[in-house]
Amino acid sequence: MFYDTEMKILTEQLQEVKTVYGDIQPYDRNISFEEGIEIEITKRAFCDIEPLIGKDSYISIKEKLFKVMKIKTWSDYIELWLYECNR
Repeated sequence: MFYDTEMKILTEQLQEVKTVYGDIQPYDRNISFEEGIEIEITKRAFCDIEPLIGKDSYISIKEKLFKVMKIKTWSDYIELWLYECNR
């Protein structure tokens, strides 16, 4: 993987807390919730394990805002499923 993309970690209040580098890839997946709500996951990111990234976090990548929807922890990195927010 190539950790060549700057990712800004944001809190729920959209305050920047840290910048990390990761590998961003296109991804095509839907997540379904109760009452028929479905959202499309269009990106996934791989980066070093970072305790500041949680399910309540947002990630800013090249002026686009993403909500962290799922975190998979592997042996020495994490995989994030990202939903692109419209602002």
